[in-house]
Amino acid sequence: LVQDFENHIGEMRAELEYIMKHVPTPQFDKVVPGQGPLNRDQAWTVFQFRVYNRDLEFNHKLCPITAGLVTKYSDISYAMFSILHGPKHIPPHQGLYSGVLRVHVPIKVPGGCSSTAVAKSSSSPPSMAGACHIRVKNETRTWEEGKALVFDDSLEHEVFLNVKGERVVLFLDIRRPLPFLEDLSNRLFLWYSRYIGVVGFVVEEAKRYTMAAGINQSSQ
Repeated sequence: LVQDFENHIGEMRAELEYIMKHVPTPQFDKVVPGQGPLNRDQAWTVFQFRVYNRDLEFNHKLCPITAGLVTKYSDISYAMFSILHGPKHIPPHQGLYSGVLRVHVPIKVPGGCSSTAVAKSSSSPPSMAGACHIRVKNETRTWEEGKALVFDDSLEHEVFLNVKGERVVLFLDIRRPLPFLEDLSNRLFLWYSRYIGVVGFVVEEAKRYTMAAGINQSSQ
């Protein structure tokens, strides 16, 4: 699954560039309630393809290659372009559900984000000049275009982008491999999540921003 996305970085980047030029991507907390504390500086925008197992077909039409990859895999419960506008800090937080693994497929990484600038652990100065990394518990990594990162969202994590420019990843939640009974319960929960009330709000808000672009989707 992950390698399939890595193999299509060029096509996804072309679709991302089209979106960033033509669509007013919303701030994350404007389309997903409760995310305000992570985006107080209003420097995190998104373009969503799948939200809790509900596909946003109006966005799929604008990015058919990326959307095609997402819909190819039923194990993906959430998918979006996650766009950080540096400098940006996402404070420490952790996901509420441990039944998924988080994947970042880096599509666009600004200059200054090199592996040599990454702290070795959380004890190293996280806000050092040029730092561009994600910390998950006691491990720290940076992003390299075309090389996916996989981590446990239920562990405490935070992001530092102390450089100017945009860092864009394809943000994916994929079903975590579990023993049979736990896996069955997890599959049922993830399938049912599309019916959670807030999902309808997220879909409608995302649609409002996309429709505001006034693009004739039938020609895409």
